[in-house]
Order: sequence, then structure tokens, then C-alpha cells
Amino acid sequence: MSNVLNSVAPSFISVSYLEQAIEMKKLLERYGAHFSLPAGFEENEDTFLELLPQLIDQFPLYFTKCSADSEVEGAFFSLISMIQLLSQVDQIESTSKQLSNAILADPSDRLLLKSKLLGHQFNCYQPTLPSTYVLLVNLLKLVTQTGQLRHITLDIDQISGWLEVWKCEIPEQRVVFRLLHEAFSAIQQGEKAIAALVRLLKLYTENEGVEAKSDAHICVISHIAHPKIFVMDHLLDLHPIRALDGQLSLELLHIFVDGDLTDYIEFYNNNLEFVEKLAVTHEENLRKMRLLTLASMAQDCQEITFSLLKEKLNLTPEEVEPFIIEAIGSGLIKGKINEPEERVLIRSTINRTFKEAQWVFIKNKLELWQKNLVSIQESIKMSHFSMPIGGG
Repeated sequence: MSNVLNSVAPSFISVSYLEQAIEMKKLLERYGAHFSLPAGFEENEDTFLELLPQLIDQFPLYFTKCSADSEVEGAFFSLISMIQLLSQVDQIESTSKQLSNAILADPSDRLLLKSKLLGHQFNCYQPTLPSTYVLLVNLLKLVTQTGQLRHITLDIDQISGWLEVWKCEIPEQRVVFRLLHEAFSAIQQGEKAIAALVRLLKLYTENEGVEAKSDAHICVISHIAHPKIFVMDHLLDLHPIRALDGQLSLELLHIFVDGDLTDYIEFYNNNLEFVEKLAVTHEENLRKMRLLTLASMAQDCQEITFSLLKEKLNLTPEEVEPFIIEAIGSGLIKGKINEPEERVLIRSTINRTFKEAQWVFIKNKLELWQKNLVSIQESIKMSHFSMPIGGG
């Protein structure tokens, strides 16, 4: 079945698939497994098809009876090689899901080994099989539990493409993106965790937004807490975020979208208990709001004096230059410090929001470039026509 499975290294190369199954059955019986087969059964293909699902159900015994990971992996790849020899795609899919579910359901604490096996199993299959959805979901659950990702690369855009190929319904897509958020969080990949959460919230309609209010709250606080995320206005278009109307988390988001340091300090003083319970400290919020306030100040000017920064951002004289250096280093603004004159020269800054004014600015820029191009073209034409014959 090379069209649905990648190459797999079988465990018992020198024996047939039926002999592999019979040997595994005998070993599992010594471990205490029981099989339901007719007395005096013949060793043939029909027996193999009846025995294979039972071997898969009993496979978790290896986790408790075999101390060496290599023994468990050997049995696992033996089962994979048996599955590979099935003649029908639906048989391959059903037994593959059964094996994945059996590994996930095992109560033993060998989580890293189980995560490794599920990673190998996922990599064994072409991602065109709809059953691969189950393999991915189970793998993500173990990544979340172990906090480690070693045997598969998780790419949000690629997984989105797989969900389309698998023709997953919206609830199934939500399961994957929520697990992706949890998995990326567990392995300390904050930006990817946030991106997965945003993808999740996009899957809710206006009428369904209230169902994801807890996810929306997490999304808001995650954006605020991340030290490298400064633009957040896109969140306001998400229905679950809008469903937070009247809640403090949405009020706080609006401040980080287009408010200033004074707005935040007022919010903090009025909602001290709420802020202190967040997964981000007041000091971290102050740092980001100072940076965002500077971005707004730099929007319509070419230079800002140190004295104005001290006044608007509550900075001491000693804090001004390090703060400007941090702002430039973060990419929030582009500019340089004029130390003798105690001012910062601004070349450009980020747009915290993208509204009509920003569209007008871009339109004017494009029109100016167009006029300049026309002028250049006319100059080239005039230069061509005025050139003496012979080029001299």
C-alpha cells in the first residue's frame, strides 16, 4: 500500500506476517493477554485478519511488561508492518486508529515513549488519509502532556491544509487548533501557540462567539503578555473577542490596541485585583504600554525630546536612553538618538491600528510614486529625443 504508507522497517524481517502475528500472540499470552479465537484455528489469512485487532488491543501490555524501550518499539513496528500488508485502505485506516487509541489510552507513565511511537506512526502515513486526523489528535495530546516534541514538525499552515484534505468539519478543526495551542504552549513556543489560538477563534461565527469566551480571554491576555507582540487590533474582528463585551479583558485589550500609558494606569488603579490575577505582571504591562505610547507619539512627528518622554512615560532621566534603545531594538520605531540635544530622531514607526487614516496615507504615497514614475518616464523620453544623431 505504498500509496498510503511511507516505508516502514518491520521487526521480524525473516518471517511471514502470519508468523509474526502468531509469535506476538504467544508472547502476549505469557504477559497475561487473552485472545478470542476458535479452538483448533488454522493459520491462514482469515485468522490473521481476526487476530490483528486483538493484538493491537493487547499491545499496551508491552509498556508494563517490557522495561527496555527497544522491545516495545520492536513490537510496535511489527504491528505497523502487519498493518501495511492489509489489502484494503479502510482496513489500514481502522487498525491504525485502533493502535493509536490503544497507545493513548494506556495508563502507564511511559509518556515519552508513547509520544515517540505516535510520532513514528504519524510519519509512517501519507497525510492524505482521513484517519491521519486521529493520529494527529492523539499525538498532540501526548505532546501537551510531555511538553516535548521530537519526532514530528508542527506547522500551522501545513496542518490547515491537511484539515482541508481530510474534509474535517468545523468542530474537528476546533479540536486540532485548541490542541495545537496547548501543545505549542507546553513546548514553550509562545508565538505559535497564540497563532493557533487565533485560528481557533476564527472558526466561530457571530452566533457562536459566546461559546469561546474563555478561549477569547486567554487569547487577549496571551497577546498582552507576549513581549514581542505590539499590534493587536485584528483581534477586535473576532466574534469570540466581541463576545467579551462588558468584561474587563476586552476593556484592557482596547487600551493595548489604541490607548496610552495614562489609560492603562487608570485601568490598573480601578481594577487592581483583576490585573494582579493575570498571567502577566503589572510591571510587564507598564513596559509594553510605554513602548506602545511611544509608537503613537512617533506617528506624526520626526523628533521627540527627552523631556517629553520623561513627562508622558513617567521615566527618570537615567531611564530615557535605555528605553529608546529598547524601542529601536524591538523594531517598534526606527530612528537614532541625538544625545547632545537630548532628543530622538524618528524615521518611522509601527501602526498600532490600521484604519481609514492609514489607508489614505498609503493611497497618497502610491499616487506620489506614480507621479514620480511618470515624471521619470517623461524625462527619459525628452532625453532620448534631444540626443544628437550618431550619439555624439
